[in-house]
Amino acid sequence: MNQGPRILILRLSSLGDILHTLPAFASLRATFPRARIDWLAAEKCRSLAAAIRGVDRVFTLDTRALARFPPDRAAWQRLGRLIRELRAARYDLVVDFQGLLKSAVLALLSGAQTRFGFSRPLVREWPAHLFYHRTLPKPSSPVHVSELNRLLAGLAGADLGLRAPFELEVSEEDAARVDRLLAPIGDFVVLNPGGGWGTKRWSPERFGLLAARIRNELGLEVAVTTGPGEEGLYRAIAAVHPAAHHLALSFIEMIPLLRKARLMVSGDTGPFHLACALAVPVVGIFGPTSPARNGPWHGTRAEGVTRALACSPCHARKCRAGTECMDIPVEEVFAAVARCLRAKKGESTLVP
Repeated sequence: MNQGPRILILRLSSLGDILHTLPAFASLRATFPRARIDWLAAEKCRSLAAAIRGVDRVFTLDTRALARFPPDRAAWQRLGRLIRELRAARYDLVVDFQGLLKSAVLALLSGAQTRFGFSRPLVREWPAHLFYHRTLPKPSSPVHVSELNRLLAGLAGADLGLRAPFELEVSEEDAARVDRLLAPIGDFVVLNPGGGWGTKRWSPERFGLLAARIRNELGLEVAVTTGPGEEGLYRAIAAVHPAAHHLALSFIEMIPLLRKARLMVSGDTGPFHLACALAVPVVGIFGPTSPARNGPWHGTRAEGVTRALACSPCHARKCRAGTECMDIPVEEVFAAVARCLRAKKGESTLVP
């Protein structure tokens, strides 16, 4: 019996980027239902990669330990064992959705017969493209990063006519804990004030004003989610709107939370892309990153609110121009929230 090809997906991190790879994975899985499809992720993203239904095995790599100086001998020994395991799997093809030099080298070391990746204009580190047998040319017009990943899956043989679903799984324990936290809360909107870069964060004071308007004018409760070290963001929101509920959850616990939410408001960060992956209504607030590339996706009732400047999008972690692209009024974001809650399923709008 033909079991299908043996495929390795390379997408180490980040959480949002792994989520952007799900449509590509779903296309590969639908095209090759009997294939063995494994995933290599960074150790810090293990829980998310393990939650993807249909992945046969998750391999992880502790990229932080490998970068330490002096060298971490145990980490390099684990890398050697990982490479031996990958080569023993005898993959027919590896698809590198990361586009970094380290991921391209891992694709080579995997021993896969054919290596697929992005072309020079698309890789994040230009030498990476030299390690692939076949590369995806740059599209003639800008596309969302999730669609770019699907195109790369198509190059690797996926039938892009198959708009296959994907699903994230959580344990009963995680779901039950979230249910207990939500027991005293009625219908609610999630506000996620954090973000990997300071330039991507809308001010917590404005989040507080938005929370007050959502509760007072729309009659919905507000749950504020924070990650490690972000508790101060909640305190700043609560100083403006004391009725906001604080939920400090793991990324995986965000899955059952968002499935019960009416809507999420967030900057360009992992929880925002998780809401998109779950088809939860979402309002994204964008500044230094492009909403056309990183904005709402997966057919959600969604809006991306941005303030376009001459230097946008700069993707800078520090503002070099002396202007603030995240200086977006509360009124604009609240209006997007109200429209998104009224919209029919499947509608998506970008507010310039």
